[in-house]
Formats: sequence, C-alpha cells, structure tokens
Amino acid sequence: MFSFDGSCWLCPGEQEEAITLMLEGSLLKWDNKRNLPLKSGGKTDIYVNLRMMRGKPSAMKELARLYENPLRRLRVKRFVEVPEAVSPLADAISVATNIPMVTIREEAKEGRVVSGQLVGDLNPGDLVAIIDDVITDGASKIPALTTLRSAPANVAGMVVMVDRQQGWKKKLAAAGFGNVGVWPAMYLHDVRKFLVKNSLMQRCDPAREERNPIIVALDGKNWEEILPLIDQLRTTGCVLKVNDLLVDQGIAHLLPDLLVYGRVMADLKGHDIPNTVGNICRRLRACPPWAVTVHASGGGEMIKAAKKELEGTATKVLAVTVLTSIDEKTCEEVYHRKPIEEVQALATIAKEAGADGFVCSSLEVEAMRGWHPDKILVVPGVRSPGAEKGDQERVDTPKNAYVQGANHLVMGRQILSAPDPVAEVQRVIKDELGIEV
Repeated sequence: MFSFDGSCWLCPGEQEEAITLMLEGSLLKWDNKRNLPLKSGGKTDIYVNLRMMRGKPSAMKELARLYENPLRRLRVKRFVEVPEAVSPLADAISVATNIPMVTIREEAKEGRVVSGQLVGDLNPGDLVAIIDDVITDGASKIPALTTLRSAPANVAGMVVMVDRQQGWKKKLAAAGFGNVGVWPAMYLHDVRKFLVKNSLMQRCDPAREERNPIIVALDGKNWEEILPLIDQLRTTGCVLKVNDLLVDQGIAHLLPDLLVYGRVMADLKGHDIPNTVGNICRRLRACPPWAVTVHASGGGEMIKAAKKELEGTATKVLAVTVLTSIDEKTCEEVYHRKPIEEVQALATIAKEAGADGFVCSSLEVEAMRGWHPDKILVVPGVRSPGAEKGDQERVDTPKNAYVQGANHLVMGRQILSAPDPVAEVQRVIKDELGIEV
C-alpha cells in the first residue's frame, strides 16, 4: 500500500505551472480581504474550482495529464469521481490513462436503467482511488467512502489538486476512515505563497500592518497547528513571533512560508560569542524577517556582529534585557541588581552597539521610553484584564503597556485559544488600545 507521508505529487516548479494553468483557465479566484464564501459557510481568500473547466478544453487536457502521474503510481484498477466535483476532468483522465472510472452519486437514482449510487463497473476487492479538485474537512467524501466500503472495494486513497488542510484527518478518523490518506498536488499554502510572491495578492494592507502593535507568539505549536490560525490572522497585520518552531523547521524552510502571512519576529535570542551569533544572523539574509532577537547580556561586540551581518536588510536587531519570567528576587540572584537597574544597564550596552530596539517588561517600558525615545520597545507578558498570568511574572495589560510607551505587545495564548482569533485581535486593538482597525 502506498504511504501518504505529506509529500505532494507535484514538485514546486510543477506546482507553479499548475497554478499558472488554473489562473489562465479562470479556475482560481482570490480576495485580499478573505471574503470568498465557502460551501461550509466560512470565508476564504482563495477558491479553487476545477468544475469551471467545462469551457476550457485545453486546461482540461493539461490537468488530466497531471492527474495521470499519481494514479499510475498508485496502481489502481479504477478511479472514482464524486458528482459535482470534477466530472469533465474525470472523463479526460480516463481517456489519458486508460484507467476505467466509476461515478458515485450523492443519492441513488431509482427507476432508471442504471439505478443505485454506483455508475460503472466495480469488482469486489478492486484497488481504487477517489479524485477531486479540493479537500477541506473531508465531510463530503464520507458518503463515497461508505459506498465503496459496502461494494466492497479497497481504497488506495484520495488524489486531489489542493489540500486546504482544514481537518480532514480528524473528520475521516471519526467516521471510521482513519486509514484513508490524501495525496495532494499542492497545499492551499502553496497557492497563497505563489500569489503573494507574484504580487497577485497582498499579504496584508500595509496601513493595517503599520497600525497593528500586536505580536502573536506562536510558541509550542507545529506547522499544521499554526497554519489555520495565521491564515485567519493574515488580514489583521499582526507580527508573527516564532522560536521553537524555527528550530524545528529551520530558517531556510520556515521563514519564506511564514512571511506569506505577516511580518516575522525571529525570536532566536542569540547569546553566544560574536562569531556564532553573526553566523546565525547571516542565515537570515536569504529571507530577512522583520526582526531578530539577541540577548543584550551577550555584550556589545556580539550585538555589533549581528548588526553587521544584517546590513543592507530591513531586519531589526532587538536586544532582550531582563526576561519577563524573572521576578525581582531571581533578578538579584542572577544579576545582583533590581530589574529596572539591570534593564537600564543592558539597554545602554545594546544602544552603544547599535541595537534597533529592546525587549523589556511593561514595568520598565515607561522609563525605557524616556531613556531611549527613538528605539523600538517590545513588551512580552501582555494580558487583558482577568486573563491568566501563565508562566510570566512581570505582566501588564495591553493598555497600560501601550500608553507607557510600548511599540509592540507580545500576546500568545489569549489570542490563539480564542474562539475567533481575528475578533480577539480586533477587540484588543479597538476596545483596549483605542486604535481604529
């Protein structure tokens, strides 16, 4: 049995050709404001509809040629099409591959010469694959899978052009089809990345990015977990902060993907000899983030090395002062100073080394704004009134931190765990900070 490991049946170059083909055939729509309606009732920024190829025979021929590859590799005896999905394409695929096709109707047609739900020959035990243009949560495929199970047929998996990554694994598993995999030509992210890279779609309204002071911390989550969140948050203009995910995925892989959805704060907290930190920052040049963090306690020469390696890019070097998880007692144990004294000392070192800004708690931000009026001040540990403090010690509300001089506020769990993350961002910005969104 074929192993579905998350890889696509088109390589990146082929994906770009397929997207171009869909664009030329008007089979792909997009909307910067994310207002395209879905059948499920939600909204999206990208809508793929291969059914519109009925009047595009050249596009149909080329797309059929693309589908030929995965079907032959799966070695199926039949392939199955679900009505109202890709019927015109299914005919072209069958002709191109010489693989017989079977149609599964949504409802049985009684009183016909060909009655029931199955149209076409299906032998018990046949290895089959379901084809479609897009898969979302997988709910629309469950009736077809149920019919195939009763046939009985052996389902190799589903072959789709675009996987929207909207929970089909969980939905199919709950319906008893957890062993059925999906093999996509590409993910919706790949389409979005192409459109943004080619300036066909904006990442976000630049004015909205400029007005939005919120940095969303994407800590402790994998790519599949954060993708549906940043998909929604893209239109808000939030900065996306990554740390452990950057370590897991790698700079060269993750940064180009994340920058599709917003400005990125590479929270690497560099703290090593100058040469090592410089080497790390050099890796960022291929796809420069909005900002990178280094520890001010690493010293002026280390900060200068970071700045030198990022010369000519727009990436800001932000110096971390005293972590918000460190209380006054711990600060005196480690630094032999009170937090405000240590923050001032570290900020002085970082400023002289050319740092673009500082990361400090809200308890020091007012003083920091007075000492460094022209620097970017980022405040972590920000919570709305009543929200849990979590593992932070020196915390404050968005309003207090903002009015005392913070340029950016780091918020994580409060936004990511909200029923509607976009609505929560907009509520904080408008209701607590008084900023028009």
